Amino acid sequence: MDNAGAINKILLIKKIYFYLVSFVALMMVVFSLADLVNTALRMYIFKRADNFSYYQAMSCNVPVAAIKDPNVKTAPEVTPISKEDCEKQEAENKKRAEEDRLAQREQDLVRDISMIVVGLPLFALHWMGAKKKDQE
Repeated sequence: MDNAGAINKILLIKKIYFYLVSFVALMMVVFSLADLVNTALRMYIFKRADNFSYYQAMSCNVPVAAIKDPNVKTAPEVTPISKEDCEKQEAENKKRAEEDRLAQREQDLVRDISMIVVGLPLFALHWMGAKKKDQE
Protein backbone atom coordinates (compact mmCIF):
# COMPACT_ATOMS: atom_id res chain seq x y z
CA MET A 1 0.00 0.00 0.00
CA ASP A 2 1.41 3.37 -0.92
CA ASN A 3 1.70 6.32 1.42
CA ALA A 4 -1.22 8.25 -0.15
CA GLY A 5 -3.57 5.27 0.27
CA ALA A 6 -2.65 4.93 3.95
CA ILE A 7 -3.24 8.66 4.52
CA ASN A 8 -6.62 8.48 2.76
CA LYS A 9 -7.60 5.50 4.92
CA ILE A 10 -6.67 7.38 8.12
CA LEU A 11 -8.61 10.45 6.97
CA LEU A 12 -11.64 8.28 6.22
CA ILE A 13 -11.50 6.70 9.68
CA LYS A 14 -11.23 10.16 11.29
CA LYS A 15 -14.17 11.42 9.23
CA ILE A 16 -16.29 8.42 10.23
CA TYR A 17 -15.34 8.96 13.88
CA PHE A 18 -16.33 12.65 13.81
CA TYR A 19 -19.66 11.96 12.09
CA LEU A 20 -20.46 9.04 14.38
CA VAL A 21 -19.77 11.00 17.58
CA SER A 22 -21.73 13.94 16.16
CA PHE A 23 -24.68 11.66 15.51
CA VAL A 24 -24.57 10.12 19.00
CA ALA A 25 -24.31 13.57 20.64
CA LEU A 26 -27.18 14.86 18.53
CA MET A 27 -29.33 11.89 19.56
CA MET A 28 -28.49 12.61 23.22
CA VAL A 29 -29.76 16.15 22.79
CA VAL A 30 -32.86 15.15 20.79
CA PHE A 31 -34.00 12.48 23.25
CA SER A 32 -33.30 14.73 26.24
CA LEU A 33 -35.26 17.59 24.69
CA ALA A 34 -38.14 15.23 23.91
CA ASP A 35 -38.15 14.03 27.52
CA LEU A 36 -38.08 17.62 28.78
CA VAL A 37 -41.07 18.48 26.58
CA ASN A 38 -42.84 15.36 27.87
CA THR A 39 -42.20 16.40 31.48
CA ALA A 40 -43.27 19.99 30.86
CA LEU A 41 -46.50 18.85 29.20
CA ARG A 42 -47.27 16.55 32.12
CA MET A 43 -46.51 19.27 34.67
CA TYR A 44 -48.34 22.21 33.10
CA ILE A 45 -50.85 21.09 30.48
CA PHE A 46 -51.84 17.45 30.98
CA LYS A 47 -51.66 17.42 34.76
CA ARG A 48 -53.61 14.18 35.15
CA ALA A 49 -51.39 12.28 32.70
CA ASP A 50 -49.27 10.75 35.45
CA ASN A 51 -51.84 11.04 38.21
CA PHE A 52 -52.41 7.33 38.66
CA SER A 53 -51.70 5.60 41.96
CA TYR A 54 -48.07 4.91 42.72
CA TYR A 55 -48.85 3.38 46.07
CA GLN A 56 -50.48 0.13 47.05
CA ALA A 57 -53.68 0.63 48.97
CA MET A 58 -53.64 -1.19 52.25
CA SER A 59 -56.25 -3.52 53.61
CA CYS A 60 -56.80 -2.80 57.28
CA ASN A 61 -58.79 -5.83 58.45
CA VAL A 62 -57.39 -8.83 56.56
CA PRO A 63 -54.60 -10.88 58.16
CA VAL A 64 -51.38 -10.83 56.14
CA ALA A 65 -51.18 -14.63 55.95
CA ALA A 66 -54.69 -14.77 54.45
CA ILE A 67 -53.66 -12.31 51.74
CA LYS A 68 -50.61 -14.37 50.77
CA ASP A 69 -52.32 -17.77 50.84
CA PRO A 70 -56.12 -18.01 51.00
CA ASN A 71 -55.86 -21.75 51.82
CA VAL A 72 -54.24 -21.04 55.17
CA LYS A 73 -56.78 -22.05 57.78
CA THR A 74 -54.73 -21.11 60.81
CA ALA A 75 -54.07 -17.50 59.98
CA PRO A 76 -52.89 -15.62 63.02
CA GLU A 77 -55.34 -13.34 64.71
CA VAL A 78 -54.69 -9.74 63.87
CA THR A 79 -56.05 -6.97 65.96
CA PRO A 80 -58.11 -4.87 63.61
CA ILE A 81 -56.78 -1.41 62.91
CA SER A 82 -59.16 1.37 63.72
CA LYS A 83 -60.69 3.19 60.80
CA GLU A 84 -58.94 6.41 61.84
CA ASP A 85 -55.54 4.69 61.96
CA CYS A 86 -56.20 3.06 58.61
CA GLU A 87 -57.17 6.38 57.03
CA LYS A 88 -54.14 8.05 58.60
CA GLN A 89 -51.82 5.39 57.20
CA GLU A 90 -53.53 5.62 53.81
CA ALA A 91 -53.00 9.40 53.77
CA GLU A 92 -49.34 8.93 54.70
CA ASN A 93 -48.93 6.41 51.86
CA LYS A 94 -50.51 8.83 49.38
CA LYS A 95 -48.27 11.66 50.58
CA ARG A 96 -45.16 9.48 50.32
CA ALA A 97 -46.19 8.36 46.82
CA GLU A 98 -46.64 12.00 45.74
CA GLU A 99 -43.21 12.88 47.16
CA ASP A 100 -41.68 9.91 45.33
CA ARG A 101 -43.34 11.01 42.08
CA LEU A 102 -41.99 14.55 42.46
CA ALA A 103 -38.52 13.24 43.32
CA GLN A 104 -38.57 11.03 40.21
CA ARG A 105 -39.64 13.98 38.09
CA GLU A 106 -36.73 16.04 39.47
CA GLN A 107 -34.31 13.19 38.77
CA ASP A 108 -35.58 13.02 35.19
CA LEU A 109 -35.12 16.78 34.75
CA VAL A 110 -31.58 16.66 36.14
CA ARG A 111 -30.69 13.78 33.81
CA ASP A 112 -32.16 15.51 30.75
CA ILE A 113 -30.52 18.87 31.44
CA SER A 114 -27.13 17.27 32.07
CA MET A 115 -27.41 15.27 28.84
CA ILE A 116 -28.14 18.48 26.93
CA VAL A 117 -25.27 20.33 28.64
CA VAL A 118 -22.88 17.54 27.65
CA GLY A 119 -24.42 16.71 24.27
CA LEU A 120 -24.58 20.18 22.72
CA PRO A 121 -20.86 21.04 23.03
CA LEU A 122 -19.91 17.48 22.09
CA PHE A 123 -22.05 17.72 18.97
CA ALA A 124 -20.80 21.21 18.06
CA LEU A 125 -17.13 20.31 18.43
CA HIS A 126 -17.36 17.07 16.51
CA TRP A 127 -19.59 18.53 13.79
CA MET A 128 -17.10 21.35 13.24
CA GLY A 129 -14.33 18.74 13.20
CA ALA A 130 -16.21 16.65 10.65
CA LYS A 131 -16.77 19.68 8.41
CA LYS A 132 -13.10 20.57 8.73
CA LYS A 133 -12.16 17.02 7.70
CA ASP A 134 -14.49 17.36 4.67
CA GLN A 135 -12.64 20.47 3.53
CA GLU A 136 -9.26 18.75 3.69
